[in-house]
Amino acid sequence: MTVALITVGALIAVAAVAGLVGLVVFAHAYGEVHADMRYPYDDVTVTSCRMDEETRRPVAGVRITSEAARRGTYTVHLVFRDRAAGSGKDAAAGKRTLVVKDLAVGATVSDRVVGPDAVPGPPECEVAEVTFRSTAGAATVSPRPSPSAS
Repeated sequence: MTVALITVGALIAVAAVAGLVGLVVFAHAYGEVHADMRYPYDDVTVTSCRMDEETRRPVAGVRITSEAARRGTYTVHLVFRDRAAGSGKDAAAGKRTLVVKDLAVGATVSDRVVGPDAVPGPPECEVAEVTFRSTAGAATVSPRPSPSAS
């Protein structure tokens, strides 16, 4: 009976150690694979946020510098708020979406986005979400010429 208990205990200990080693190896491999990963959000900057004097609507300056591995389309969702109203629901001054199609790798584009609603106080412009879709076509490969009989 004692031998059986020692054997079962040893098997449980070996399984626990193997599981821990497996977890450490997975964590290391996961970190290595994702070390240089970039998110589309990292490529977008709100460069300015001001109020249009005539319409009193917020105006955001947005710059996108593509650091993606291939050309693609960026969709940027912006949220506008009235900073004087605080951060609650009453502060919302609308949302807008900016779409920049087929931006080349390393290219920079700047645009101006006007909020949909007027704000009484100073505006706040914020990037809520960014998505990226590659527009790079598949590489065209010419078929190899078949060997011809000469």
